[in-house]
Amino acid sequence: MGAVRRLFRCAAFAVAMLPLAVATADDAGLDAAIGKALFERPWVPAPSSTRANDGLGPLFDARSCSACHHGGAGKGATALDADGKPDGLGMVLSLFRADGGDDPVYGHRLETMTLPGVPVEGSFTVATENGRRIPRIDEPGYGALDAATHVSLRTAPDLRGRGKLERVDDDAILALEDPDDRDGDGVRGRARRLQHAEGGSIIGRFGWKASHATLASQTSEAFALDLGLSTPLRMEPWGDCTQAQAACRDAPHGREAEGEPEITGAIVERIVAYLRALKVPQAEADRRGAKLFAATGCAACHKPSLPMREGGSLSLYTDVLLHEMGEGLADPAGVPGAAAGEWRTAPLAGISTSLARGVGLLHDGRASSVVEAVRWHGGEASGARARFEALDAARRRALIDYVSSL
Repeated sequence: MGAVRRLFRCAAFAVAMLPLAVATADDAGLDAAIGKALFERPWVPAPSSTRANDGLGPLFDARSCSACHHGGAGKGATALDADGKPDGLGMVLSLFRADGGDDPVYGHRLETMTLPGVPVEGSFTVATENGRRIPRIDEPGYGALDAATHVSLRTAPDLRGRGKLERVDDDAILALEDPDDRDGDGVRGRARRLQHAEGGSIIGRFGWKASHATLASQTSEAFALDLGLSTPLRMEPWGDCTQAQAACRDAPHGREAEGEPEITGAIVERIVAYLRALKVPQAEADRRGAKLFAATGCAACHKPSLPMREGGSLSLYTDVLLHEMGEGLADPAGVPGAAAGEWRTAPLAGISTSLARGVGLLHDGRASSVVEAVRWHGGEASGARARFEALDAARRRALIDYVSSL
């Protein structure tokens, strides 16, 4: 069976190198199957016996997409060991500046793995203070961070069904905006507008801060930061290595030729096809729970469904908008387009899988249960949290069970 699986992966990779329209003009299912094989494949450092397989690093956080998103779900190393280190893969340390720039030495991410001959950036541990997770870099390989650089934890999110957000029109998302709180419910969500390469703006719908409008963009960033692999949208073959990291810049890379990416557009397209094909996690209907969900105000942001442009609806439990969630959940600083306490409404579909696997909730995995997550909600969610706390024990239990089953 192992030999058959390896043979399929080799064949799938060969097909994946072909342009999408040539390889599978009438078979989206084959595209998704090839994309799944690519999503699960471990990449290797350059040079290798097959150059199309290589290019990993020089700095990276994982060797495959599935290492942090097993089966498309968020694997998320949200548990910490006795020393405060993440217990496995799936938690990363994001580096950012209020002006939108990266750290001049470490870049956008503290990568914790490296190839021989390239100094490691370091590792990190996490302290817990009053329920908050406070990260600290251990033995930074290139000295201290710049004084203007902030750090924040991020966990690998569930990807199942999320790709279908591309099928929701911008107008449907914009119709949910209420930045001036015209209806007086305290909820003032707004869409994040990203500048489009051809001019104008496009609505962000992927990522904790709605920083990507398309799956291709999000996938390309993951290749660059998590795996150190270049794509047509992120051409740097050294990934997140900065000019201050000379050994990283000079290490072998997996490009076939100068000016070409290590990961072709065809490969990115197959992985995107796989992500688009991932089904929305389904939950059993619970009318009582759904009514409580709406009555407490949870559904004001976690919209049970959104209309899709070709008809039908998408039940992810999100409005894709940014909401100010209060000081308790805020990053150390904001970035252009998203304030420190603003977060895209996290889809709740699939939360039952996260809870079953022990994957923590919220952007840094600090909450081990729905109750803990709700109690961290502030800002625009303060009203919903207060109504949740005011429920009697039986109704509160019914609401918790409902959300936990999604």
